[in-house]
Order: sequence, then C-alpha cells, then structure tokens
Amino acid sequence: MRASKTVAKAPDETTPEYGEQLGRFEPAGLEAAMPRGKSSRSMAQKAYNEIKALILSNELQGGAHILEEELASMLGMSRTPLREALVQLQNEGHIQIVPRRGIRVVPLTINDLKEIYDILQALEAHAAESISQRADRKEITAHLSDIVDEMRAALAADDLDRWAKANERFHRDLVMYAGNGRLEQFCRTLLDQSHRVRVFTLRLRKPPIRSTENHAELVKAMRDGNADLAHAIHVAHKNEWLAEMQDIIERLKITRL
Repeated sequence: MRASKTVAKAPDETTPEYGEQLGRFEPAGLEAAMPRGKSSRSMAQKAYNEIKALILSNELQGGAHILEEELASMLGMSRTPLREALVQLQNEGHIQIVPRRGIRVVPLTINDLKEIYDILQALEAHAAESISQRADRKEITAHLSDIVDEMRAALAADDLDRWAKANERFHRDLVMYAGNGRLEQFCRTLLDQSHRVRVFTLRLRKPPIRSTENHAELVKAMRDGNADLAHAIHVAHKNEWLAEMQDIIERLKITRL
C-alpha cells in the first residue's frame, strides 16, 4: 500500500502558481526592476510568463526576430512592463534585446544541447541521490510516482502533449524535492531549454515508453533509499535520451532550435 502523502504538491500547469514555477523573477531583481507597485509588477510578470511560454513551446522559434511594438500589441499592454519582462528573459538567456529591432529568440545548437545535458545529468543525479537519503522519501516518491502514472495514462491515450507536461513536472519536482534552493534555481533555465528540445522532437521520436519506465525505475530506487542505483539509473537515462535527440537532429540536418 502506498504511503499517505504529507508532502505538498508542487504547482502544475492547472494552477495559477505554475507560471511562476516555470520561471519566476528573483525577488531582489523584481523589486529593483519594478518599484512602482503591485499593478506594474503584475503586468511585467504576465508579460514574462506569456513570452516565455511562447518560447518554450517553440511558437517563437530560435532565431526569430519580433518587434517590441508587435509584442506589446500581442499581449495587450504598454511597453514599460514589457521591457521589464524582456530584461529578465534576456538575463535568463532566452532572448537577446536588439536595439531598434526588438528581440531575437536565442537559438539552441547541438553543442548547446550537449552542454545542457552534461550539466543536467550531474545535477539531477545529485537530486535523486539526495531524495534517496531523505527521511520523508516515501512521501516524496509517492508524489513522483503519481506523475509517472500520469505519463503512462497520457501514452495510453496517445496524448503526447499531456505526456510532455507531466514529464516536465517530474523533472522540476525532482530538483525541488532535493531540498537545495540553489540547485533548483540553477536547474531552472536548463530545464526550460531542454523542454524546448523535447517539444520540438516530441513527434519525431518513437513513443517515449522506455523513457517513462526509466522514470518509474528511478522512483523505485529513491523510495528504496538506494542512492547509488538512483544515480546510475538517471545517468543512463540521460545518456540514452541525449543519444536519441542527437540522432534526430543530425538525421534531419537541424542546425539550431
């Protein structure tokens, strides 16, 4: 019987807090950038969340240019909160602000992909080890197991978009439950960038059945408190995933995303 859950569920795409989890302003930066009151902060946060969602879904593709005026019109807001949001997105490496030309979405190359996964492999494997050693790991892994069940259900329904959302939530919650705020903060932009790749290749790869079962094996190792096995499973999974992504990108002669 699965242990009762006392761990608070992390925000997901159905909750208002999800946009903040996907990429929130750092408190100090927020106060410094937007000192004029709650309304201005709220509009800038809205712009930030909406533009970032367009980038992560590849609706704004790597290398695309868009004028500031077009963005303001698209979002239905003035350019002041928009500019504040763009500065934050540039600080996170998602865009480049180009004088008199608006913004350019920073593309990801194959080399970028390798670097992202080298770092994520190490940091997420460390997170898995940390969870394996926590006293409340059974509650945490019960929550992560629920997400794996959602991934399985999505595959059974042939709903790849639903699978991708659940998969993203799994990885964000994995680093969150490691209990290391700096690790979570550092992983955030890398997870955003890897999500762009995952969405782009989602329908170019085989159904991610094996990937989903790798997640289930990882959860079991963490629940059993086997930190070494959790580390090994996660490293093997990341290597397998990277090899598959590289094969797709090279086979289709894709130079950037």
